[in-house]
Amino acid sequence: MLELEHRFATGAATAVDFARAMHEMWGVVPPDVARRAFVSAPLIENVREVLADIRLRGEVACLITMSPDYFAEQFLEFGFDAVFASRFPRSAEVALDEGAILNPEDKPRLAARFCAEHGLRLRDAVAYGDSMSDVFLFGEVALRVSVNGDHHLAELADIAVEGSDLMLAYRAAREWCDREQ
Repeated sequence: MLELEHRFATGAATAVDFARAMHEMWGVVPPDVARRAFVSAPLIENVREVLADIRLRGEVACLITMSPDYFAEQFLEFGFDAVFASRFPRSAEVALDEGAILNPEDKPRLAARFCAEHGLRLRDAVAYGDSMSDVFLFGEVALRVSVNGDHHLAELADIAVEGSDLMLAYRAAREWCDREQ
C-alpha cells in the first residue's frame, strides 16, 4: 500500500490505477472487516463535536473522499449529512466499475451538487482538506482549510493547521468567517 500511495502521490498512478490495484489486493471487503478497519483506523479527534456544532448552527457538512465507499460511509454516524466516495463492488460477481472511482476533479462537482441541494453556493463554502486530491476543490470555495495538508494544499490554504484535533481547524475557520461577515 505504501508503494501504491507513493505512486499516486507522485502522479505515477491514477485514481483508477490505485483503486484497481487495491481491489486486486483485497477483493470484496466484507462489512464486518470494513467496520473493524474503520474502528481501528487512526482518526482525527473531535470530528463528532465539530459536526454537532455545524448542525446546531443549522449548517450542513459532507465528506468527499476518494476512499472506498464501504469504509467512508461509516462517517455518516459521525454526523455528516452526506458522504461521497469511490464505489467498490460489494459482491464477487460484480466487477470494479472504473467509472465509479472518484478523481480529484470530481470533488468540486460533488460539492457543488451538495451545496445546490441545500440551497447554497459552492463559492460560499468552507473546504477542509489534507492532500493534493483537494486542490481542485480548494480552487472553488470561499475558505480553504488545510488540516495536516501536504505542500500542495499548504500553498493554497487560507488557514493551515497541524495536529490531531479537528476542533483547532474548525475554530480557526469560524474566526475567519466571523471577521469576513
